[in-house]
Amino acid sequence: MKEPMNVEYRVLGPLEVLRDGVPVAVPAGRCRVLLATLLLRPNRFVSVDELVERLWDGAPPTIDRAPKTLQMVVRRLRLALGEANCVRTATGGYLADVDPDRLDLTRFRRLAAEGEFAAALAHWRGEVASDVASAHLHREDAPPLVEERLVVHGRRVEADLARGRGAALVDELRELTAEHPLREGFWAQLVQALHQAGRPGEALVAYERIRARLDEELGVEPGQPLRDLHARVLGRETVPRQLPAVPAHFAGRAAELARLNRVATGGAAVVITAIGGTAGIGKTALAARWAHAVADRFPDGLLHADLRGVDRPADPAEVLAGFLGAFGVTGGRVPVDLPERAALYRSVVADRRVLVLLDNARDVEQVRPLLPAGRGCLVVVTSRNRFTGLVVREGAVPVTLGPLPDEDAVAVLTAHLGAERVAAEPEAVADLVAFCGGLPLALAVAASRAAGDPGLALRSLVRELTAAEGTMSHVEAVFATSFSRLDDDTARLFRLLGPTTGPDVSLDAATALDGRDRAEVRRSLRTLVRAHLLAERTPGRYSFHDLLRAYAVDQAKSGDPGSATTMREPAALLREEPGDEKVARNRIAGLSQQGISGCGAS
Repeated sequence: MKEPMNVEYRVLGPLEVLRDGVPVAVPAGRCRVLLATLLLRPNRFVSVDELVERLWDGAPPTIDRAPKTLQMVVRRLRLALGEANCVRTATGGYLADVDPDRLDLTRFRRLAAEGEFAAALAHWRGEVASDVASAHLHREDAPPLVEERLVVHGRRVEADLARGRGAALVDELRELTAEHPLREGFWAQLVQALHQAGRPGEALVAYERIRARLDEELGVEPGQPLRDLHARVLGRETVPRQLPAVPAHFAGRAAELARLNRVATGGAAVVITAIGGTAGIGKTALAARWAHAVADRFPDGLLHADLRGVDRPADPAEVLAGFLGAFGVTGGRVPVDLPERAALYRSVVADRRVLVLLDNARDVEQVRPLLPAGRGCLVVVTSRNRFTGLVVREGAVPVTLGPLPDEDAVAVLTAHLGAERVAAEPEAVADLVAFCGGLPLALAVAASRAAGDPGLALRSLVRELTAAEGTMSHVEAVFATSFSRLDDDTARLFRLLGPTTGPDVSLDAATALDGRDRAEVRRSLRTLVRAHLLAERTPGRYSFHDLLRAYAVDQAKSGDPGSATTMREPAALLREEPGDEKVARNRIAGLSQQGISGCGAS
């Protein structure tokens, strides 16, 4: 870097430039806005257009005058800074060329990343660029930095709590909860600090205050970490119970359940895979059903994580942080490095009898850090891949799933529709089973379509599916017929939810995304769950199966978010998938390699 080593720049408080400890006068007005804007983006190019927009707060001079006027501001600022000048010209814009050690913002971030939270916070002297007159800067740039500071502050407090310094933190945390009354993390730390200080009565009062405030202002209950802390204050240690709900209409798989029961011994790892990586074959449903059946053998905890192995794989370190948090190990007590975090996790569960369900795993490398070592623990892993390495090294027992036999497929339809309705149309049932190819997801969606219309003959449903098929795979045709029956608002919500990131979505998030009244969005979500187009595996959290998410994303790109009847050609889905057409078709249909597409399943 080119600036003198005795120059320092400050934006975490009033804007300052110091040379040899002596303030350098920065002209008021747009010179200060320009310098602050560049320093808040250290060593990053900022275009002329963006600078003009910010310096004139959305009311710039005429197009032909704006660049020249900006140049005049730059010249004036450079002249004022003299040897402390850090403004460099780049093609089409400017940047602040600063040594990271000479800017308080970059020093703050470096120290925070190194775990030196108190030293990092010492760089804050007040509000961000507090003496710079720019509505745009204080509206757009300052809030994210304030959030950074609050996060680091919380980590510093957490580290102090881990050292048993709760009594000394009470007054500070009372101030923080007063300044940020809905920031649940500070309230949890206050409860913990009071508990450490031997003031459990005050800790319970603090918990009740935030519980009542959340209920009154947001209509929600405290999060699980705060509820667990409350239980510890009351002397009741929370045992994690994280298993997803068992699908209401689960049927069949007797042979696979019997095999799982035979290998359910302490320390065994059970890998459930699908033939050829088939999606929608019922891996999660089988795992959840069996895990609930044997849950009483694991009184010390039931852990679950969706590893999102298909599109956005979960970071094992983040999963471990969640598992440790479920046992009360949080904040500064959680190591930063993955090996150390995994070792602590193994230590925590070593003497416990815990069942761990790892759903939708990507590969062995993602799973291995999440395996407990205690003989009283059992792990169930579901994946589209064969985990040969896990079988060889960890002694995992593979249980592979294929399409449901016809008898089990009929049992699935019976669970949805009732024995009388299924028995009334045996030939139509046989055709429907064949059309769905023994795929539990397709059967559930098709059955929910019939269940939602008691007057619909199953033969008519088969005709409807066949008509919708065209150039689609059979699975897409099943989805399409159910999607076409949705009301416009619910169909629009389905499209909106498809492209969202993350493993699931809450009612509040769906409401913010949709824009309708909360009660109306809840009704739409329940409609999608009844149609098996969404799953509610935990109360208030809604998620897609991967195939349905792909279908929802495709519908979201149809260009008509308000219509339930617009559907695209499946070729659009194929163009989005890397690799050859056969791989792409398998992602959407999950059928072709098993020879189960077509009305006569092979």
